[in-house]
Amino acid sequence: MSDGDAPVSVSNLGQLIKQLDNIEFKTDRDLYNYAKILRAIGFELYMRIGMDADMVSAILGQYKGKWYTFGVQSKIRAKLVGGHLRAGSTAAKVLGLSGVKMYASFVKHFIRPEQEAEAEARKGKGKAKPGFSIGEKPSGSAGRPGESGRAA
Repeated sequence: MSDGDAPVSVSNLGQLIKQLDNIEFKTDRDLYNYAKILRAIGFELYMRIGMDADMVSAILGQYKGKWYTFGVQSKIRAKLVGGHLRAGSTAAKVLGLSGVKMYASFVKHFIRPEQEAEAEARKGKGKAKPGFSIGEKPSGSAGRPGESGRAA
């Protein structure tokens, strides 16, 4: 079988792993791409292993086993064997979600505080700053000597 005849999902998983391997963490966009690729890998493995678990259970369930159990014992054992693969598929799903959670945590702890600080800085630019001022008459103070209305 040549590379052109390979199933799309097999080459897709290989390409995703290569892309994941080539990422260098230099910008926030790299973290986003890492999370996106890890999610795709997790979903692909989840689907593939889940289908394989069903296939293994079905194949092993056809084994005749002892004549007096009428094959029931084989079906129970086949479900137990397939259950291990199902657990693996769930782990692959968790792997994919961990990338998404990583990026969401990055946004929460790094990007959002920066955006909030920038918004606060923009709010304060138009307002007069409290404190020392020149050229304005101070409110509620005595002013210069002799301006209070009393004789100095």
